[in-house]
Amino acid sequence: MNLSLVWLRRELRLHDHVPLSLAMASPGAVQPIFIFDTDILSRFTNPKDRRVNFIARALMQMHTELKKRGGGLLVLRGSPKDIIPKLAVKLGVTNIFAAEDYEPGTIARDAAVKAALPVTTRFVQALDHLIHAPYAVLKDDKTPFKVFTPYYKKWRAAISPATAGEAVVKDKGRYADVTESMKVAESAGLTIIDLDAGIMKALGAMGYEAVEDDFWPVEDAQERLADFMATKVASYVPARDFMAKHGTSRLSPYLRFGLVSARECLRAAEDAGIADKWISELAWRDFYAMVMYHWPEVVTCEFQPQYRGTIAWSGAGAHWEAFKKGMTGYPIVDAAVRELLQTGWMHNRARMIVASFLTKDLLIDWRLGEEFFAQHLMDYELASNNGGWQWAASTGTDAAPYFRVFNPVLQSKKFDGAGEYIRHYVPELEGLSDKDIHAPWELGMMRPKNYPEPVVDHAAAKAKVLAAFKAAKP
Repeated sequence: MNLSLVWLRRELRLHDHVPLSLAMASPGAVQPIFIFDTDILSRFTNPKDRRVNFIARALMQMHTELKKRGGGLLVLRGSPKDIIPKLAVKLGVTNIFAAEDYEPGTIARDAAVKAALPVTTRFVQALDHLIHAPYAVLKDDKTPFKVFTPYYKKWRAAISPATAGEAVVKDKGRYADVTESMKVAESAGLTIIDLDAGIMKALGAMGYEAVEDDFWPVEDAQERLADFMATKVASYVPARDFMAKHGTSRLSPYLRFGLVSARECLRAAEDAGIADKWISELAWRDFYAMVMYHWPEVVTCEFQPQYRGTIAWSGAGAHWEAFKKGMTGYPIVDAAVRELLQTGWMHNRARMIVASFLTKDLLIDWRLGEEFFAQHLMDYELASNNGGWQWAASTGTDAAPYFRVFNPVLQSKKFDGAGEYIRHYVPELEGLSDKDIHAPWELGMMRPKNYPEPVVDHAAAKAKVLAAFKAAKP
């Protein structure tokens, strides 16, 4: 009997799914599986991690739908390098289908899994969570791009009906008996997460707590995409930088975990006909994945070699602790950090302001900022997060020049002029006027006593960071 596994990682959906489509084109039954990867989860120790909750709820949604189609989702916990080969042997698996993953760690993981499989099992990987693979869009001399604009032109030109087309899943009557799959997995000594036991028990079995999260429901991903295209995309360009407005799509968590596919986002944007700027955001995601694929050292090192070990970054200390609590004395920075802590989200303009402030005003190592975002962002992706932090720190590819230092007060006045965003997340300042709320320390003795003074003077900090970068230039 032929049996194929579909190993779900970044694509928690049953539609427009390349690995699932390929499995359905192969003979035999199909068993979808998901592994709560302990090699990854060891980095995220918060028992109330909202991403783990989000994943669990998405899996339960998939499991419910799969049961309606005669199957079910097999969910396990442990290291895939151990689980997948054991499962392949015990179930007599002919094929394993998975989306290709391009981070250094996941490339190594998949190579280890493939090497440990029996010779009778094929491991088939296919492009799914990006529009173009990192090795698909290159310069004419076949070397990778280092600058986004020429990359985007070629990326856009390479899009075809096949690139953006739906990967149709014809799955009627094709799923394996999940109860039998669970029995076999249990006999192999694998740790099963029983979704039928409910969200509390499923998460509790892994040491996590079930928490309600009204910000990120899993049931309406496609509706969110449709609503954005119908009501917001036309004003996306002028509205996207203003933090008090909901001018962005807020789809990135759904794209990150694959509740919507990059292809359907692209199709919806092209159908709208007025979404070129939004489409470029999909390209930025591909671009940073491409950078990390070709230069894997950027995970821990500055992309630009002249800045490796030559910038006197600060480490953890009083400024770092103030930053993490949203208590730097700069209202726009503190509002953004608190938004992240409260919602798992930070507005894109706020991300740039925050990253510039941490690396340029506080001269704190961008790696600390990257890890802070990693612990809290719903849409955290290593390549995009790394690329964004290195851009702000002026150490990355296509980086902002080192002498570009965002003035947090000017950014606040420009993109939150009426102080709505600040008042929402920094209620200590809600009584201040629109004029005073951006720099309350200028009120002197009249400033709110329950809000801190600035941890640094921006002008002095700017001079310090410029000197540090200038000294590091060859």
